[in-house]
Amino acid sequence: MIDKNKRILITWATGFIWSNILRRLVSEWFTDIHIFSRKDSNYFRINDIRDKINIHTVDFLDEIEVNTTIKKIQPKIIFHLATAWAAVWKDPITIKELYNFNVLWTINLINACKKYGFDYFINTGSSSEYGQKNEPMHEKDILEPNNDYWVTKASTSLYCSYIGKKEQLPIYTFRLFSPYGYYEEKRRLIPTLLLNYIEWVSPNLSSPNSVRDYTFIDDVVNYYLNIDKIVWDFGWIYNIANGKQYSIGQIVEIVKNIAHSEKEPIYGIVSIKQNEPKYWLAENKKTISTFWLPETPIEIWLQKSFEWFKRNKYLYN
Repeated sequence: MIDKNKRILITWATGFIWSNILRRLVSEWFTDIHIFSRKDSNYFRINDIRDKINIHTVDFLDEIEVNTTIKKIQPKIIFHLATAWAAVWKDPITIKELYNFNVLWTINLINACKKYGFDYFINTGSSSEYGQKNEPMHEKDILEPNNDYWVTKASTSLYCSYIGKKEQLPIYTFRLFSPYGYYEEKRRLIPTLLLNYIEWVSPNLSSPNSVRDYTFIDDVVNYYLNIDKIVWDFGWIYNIANGKQYSIGQIVEIVKNIAHSEKEPIYGIVSIKQNEPKYWLAENKKTISTFWLPETPIEIWLQKSFEWFKRNKYLYN
């Protein structure tokens, strides 16, 4: 595990993934934790631990403000995920805005951090950067993203890999494959299923055939907290995945079994926003050989998720 005495910066700790990492750091008695947030950030995921972290309200696109704040903090470990994705779901957003937020903001942050030196800079990407493939997605595959957002995220990953190798900087990218679990957004598949079956309601879904390689949030957090296992492989990209794909139909059956429910989902109600592939799976041998972290069967993690959502369903009202 990473050194608890290191100063850690998280660039968007109010979101699903980062709130789980932040909560784990606090529970493990890390004390020098800093987060970047925006003026309109919603702290509902971390309200109960705000007194244990240092919050910096920053205009992510203000280069001077970013530099000034980084100079003050001088973090040694940076977990970076600030993204314009939330805006995509709320308001129309242009490719220029996406580029500024996802790419330019990352460049500004790296430039500020490298002035003072750091041990690890972990950029967070997604399997969607690969686009559709007909075989397991490998870190060296050609990227073929299918919308403006993923184009800018792929550009960010490529820049991090490029600058890490060029300047021999400990910059790495974790490409996450469909993370799910505690505090996940209500609109996503697994919270939708769990909350509906908790209330004994048939969920409205798109198609039973859409597939993903799902990764439970506790496994994701374990990778971030074990980055000390990376041995100076500058600029490398790691697929963070379970290594097995499941269809929506298969996930539904597991959740129905956990909930002891006979309620059938109603397919075709939710529109499919993109052409869904029949194959979505990570090739993660490099990740496994680097970290050697155990994976837990999806049935166990879905059971844990079901119990958590049942206790905390009030958060989703």
